[in-house]
Amino acid sequence: MGTFRKIIVDNSEYMWLFRYDDYDYQRIPYLLITTKAFPKATLHINFPIKDHFLLNSGLPAVFQGQRVSINLNQPLFVSQIIQQCSKQIDLSNLTGYHYLNGLDILKTIGYELFWYLSVLIG
Repeated sequence: MGTFRKIIVDNSEYMWLFRYDDYDYQRIPYLLITTKAFPKATLHINFPIKDHFLLNSGLPAVFQGQRVSINLNQPLFVSQIIQQCSKQIDLSNLTGYHYLNGLDILKTIGYELFWYLSVLIG
């Protein structure tokens, strides 16, 4: 499946992995995040876009007036997503799988993905 990578956010240790499902040839990209302390609790963050390579090479967006490429293989973006999720969910008491929409999380963080609705979503 791949190797989970370690990241420390706000003094807590997490493990994360960016992958995509090849189910029915749709290749939906997703991010798995689990706390080191509770490895059986997992955030499964889906990014419902047609082309998973956009996230691998960088999903174009605007953040604080600057153009950026969101690459979920980079810890900076994973850290931001973990911080945002911890505002919405008590990650210290997390159990089981929790499925979230990654595009909604990115928008909540402040990324402008205004063009993705017509171009990327199937």
